Amino acid sequence: MKGNRPVLIGLALVSLVLIITYYLYSVERHRQEELRASERLRLDVESSALESQNLEELEVVLYFCEPGVMVPTVDGLVPEKRSIFQTNDSVLTARQIINELIKGPSEEGVRVFPEHARLRQIYLLGDGTAVVDFSRDTAYQLGGVTAELGMIYSVTRSLTQNIPEVRGVKFLVDGRESHSLAGHISIIEPFMYNVSDVNAKRRSAGRRSEAGDDHTQLQ
Repeated sequence: MKGNRPVLIGLALVSLVLIITYYLYSVERHRQEELRASERLRLDVESSALESQNLEELEVVLYFCEPGVMVPTVDGLVPEKRSIFQTNDSVLTARQIINELIKGPSEEGVRVFPEHARLRQIYLLGDGTAVVDFSRDTAYQLGGVTAELGMIYSVTRSLTQNIPEVRGVKFLVDGRESHSLAGHISIIEPFMYNVSDVNAKRRSAGRRSEAGDDHTQLQ
């Protein structure tokens, strides 16, 4: 019996580790489910609040990633028409557009956000820069460089091409400036989309536009 004691102790420790691991996994899975449910409820509440005002509908064009593309380009995105509520508030319009992007495509495009992505806030600066603030969890769960590029391109083009007042997009994480969203693409400077450039390649982050603003030109 004494000879079996180490074996029994070892089995007990392994069982304890497995129980703790399963418990932590269950807790995290429950937390993720609550986050997804909370985000769906928040989007529904915002839509219901706008709908209750009997606002007219506005057709916008959203841009999602193209299926099967390993390195997305800003002009290689898939357009999709979507209806939102028309309002004189550019920030509210921008918020609706981001919320629609978070919902994902209804056609052939690929979603650019994690399932439980959360938009914290949007601001519009006097120079036409839309400051888009995402939660840390949203940024960190973008994954690799493809997802990060796709999200930046999708948001930048969707906002600048639907809202005349928006000239560029600046990204924040949890209300603060960050070097990147998920460790791959610099977001120190705002991003712009040049409609006239069909090649749409990204300049280096410190390069200035012709207007003299510190923006990263998507061209």
